[in-house]
Amino acid sequence: MLAALDLSTGNLHYRIRPRKRWREFLALLKALRVRRPGQKLYVVLDNFSPHKHATVRTWVADNDIELVFLPTYGS
Repeated sequence: MLAALDLSTGNLHYRIRPRKRWREFLALLKALRVRRPGQKLYVVLDNFSPHKHATVRTWVADNDIELVFLPTYGS
């Protein structure tokens, strides 16, 4: 399951997929972008490697999304 909590509404947006690769993560980001057009999105993440894939980083830079990573070993 990949999920995002919208802090302004309290809604949980999620996708259940058999795998959690960068492709599935990017699909979730694209769905979030459609829900909030024209607004900068801040997405807080752990340091899971698909979150840092080059294709994901390029796409978020072009679509006004900022990825904010938690500190390594942060609880």
